[in-house]
Amino acid sequence: MGTSHGEEERLSLLYEASRNGSVTTLNSLLKQESLILHKISQSGFSETPLHVSSLLGHLEFSKALLTYKPKLAIEVDVSRNTPLHLASAEGHIDIVKELLKVNNKPCLFPNEEGKIPLHYAVMRGRTEVARELVKAKPESFSFLDNGCTVFHLCVIYNHLETLKGLVELELVISGKLLFSTSSDATGNTIFHLAVSSKQVETIRYLLSIPKAIELASLKNDMGLTAYDILKRSSRDFKTLEIQVMLMEYSGIRTENDGIFQTHSHSPSPQVARPRIRRKKKRNCLIRILKWIGGWFRHKGDWVEEMRGNLSLVSTVIATITFQSLINPPGGSIQQGLSQGSPNEALNCTMLYNNESYCPGEAVSSFRLQDQFLWHVCYPHNPSPCLFICP
Repeated sequence: MGTSHGEEERLSLLYEASRNGSVTTLNSLLKQESLILHKISQSGFSETPLHVSSLLGHLEFSKALLTYKPKLAIEVDVSRNTPLHLASAEGHIDIVKELLKVNNKPCLFPNEEGKIPLHYAVMRGRTEVARELVKAKPESFSFLDNGCTVFHLCVIYNHLETLKGLVELELVISGKLLFSTSSDATGNTIFHLAVSSKQVETIRYLLSIPKAIELASLKNDMGLTAYDILKRSSRDFKTLEIQVMLMEYSGIRTENDGIFQTHSHSPSPQVARPRIRRKKKRNCLIRILKWIGGWFRHKGDWVEEMRGNLSLVSTVIATITFQSLINPPGGSIQQGLSQGSPNEALNCTMLYNNESYCPGEAVSSFRLQDQFLWHVCYPHNPSPCLFICP
């Protein structure tokens, strides 16, 4: 059964109201046609008005739609996104709460890309939204996005606060850290990803969790630990800082092959003394690296400062030199002061013992010629003498 011209016009007004968030228009349309919300599926629109209002953040309009027709919360658009997908991606926390009150099943609805609402919240760093989604459906933790857990997504998109929120919530819900043993499609843990992208603060946070320290010794599908990846990366300040952080933890040490390992047994008496010496050397190295890393963190812009200082000095020198040429000490002789005609003054030739004046000649060079030449050639030598510049 199709829709008449009048119904199509009312549906158009309904979608226009959803874009504007006009609850008044919605109520007016419902008075004219009480079944208008049930005829949405017969229209040619690819999404419902709730999709539109959830995307744009119109809370009151979304609440009215959910009141009149709660089933709109589980409707999908052409990409199989529910209104919860869109509200989660945009971070509209109040609309997310309203949608979850009506129906929390869309938390586990994957769209055509295989993403659930939690994935979009994590990718966009919507920490509060992510926490609400997990509280509504803790099973969301187990859904993967192209082989990546939500913890991997936090590191991939560099959202540390979201990672912290989900880790704390996971401890409350399950009592254990599932992310510590989770890996993506290539066997990378979140520690591998954090080291690969040199996220210093993320690594510092992970190392503050005792269980997460074990991630440093795990290997991915290529047989690489996080430290192996660090060794293969470009050498810069962040690499040095990460290396210092990794070496600070007593449960981790580097052997000749560079692989991080954990100590789980006490040393035998035969090797106790060499290990003590190695520990002292390692502690000394850590202190040196920490000092260098701290200096670089606070003095990382010294190259720019030095470049700026050199530019300033060169500008001052050039300015002083140029100024001394165009405006010599004592000033210059002006045209018209010559004893002869103006033309003779313009064409005169300066001689050292000639008393004639030349326009543009420095007054000091005429009155004190010997001292003037000396200071021009050797400005840093205060001893004047008869000297002609070579």
